[in-house]
Amino acid sequence: MGHSTKYTRILVPVDGTEETLRAVRLAGELACATQSIVDLLYVSPFDESTDEGDVPWLPQSVVRPAAEEAHEIFIGAESLLPNNISSVRHHRTGAPADEILQFIDEMGSGLVVIGRRKRSRVRGMLLGSVTQTVLEHAHSNVLIAGNG
Repeated sequence: MGHSTKYTRILVPVDGTEETLRAVRLAGELACATQSIVDLLYVSPFDESTDEGDVPWLPQSVVRPAAEEAHEIFIGAESLLPNNISSVRHHRTGAPADEILQFIDEMGSGLVVIGRRKRSRVRGMLLGSVTQTVLEHAHSNVLIAGNG
């Protein structure tokens, strides 16, 4: 690999928070400079209370919002990318850190741009832990989008 860094795919895990939107903006700038494709990955976390496998009595209203939420998150992220950038949406369900790491391996992502998170929506769970886990285990370069 020479001095000119050329990423072909840049992965940005998104979840609608300010931190991940900051990562999207940064990834957009890098994608411009390197002619890369931006992969936007949203992981719907399993809700332990409803995760009973295939539950026939689970109303559609519970199942559908994940897709709607993902759609809104993708729209918000895409609006921050430069117009000449190609981006691809990926929606997975599971434990965010595991899904992100698996995605990196599947896609051979050259670079991951991730937001620095203080808290997640899951009460009290410090989601610096997802960033931490990805940093420690990703077979990829990881860039943490800071504040500002």
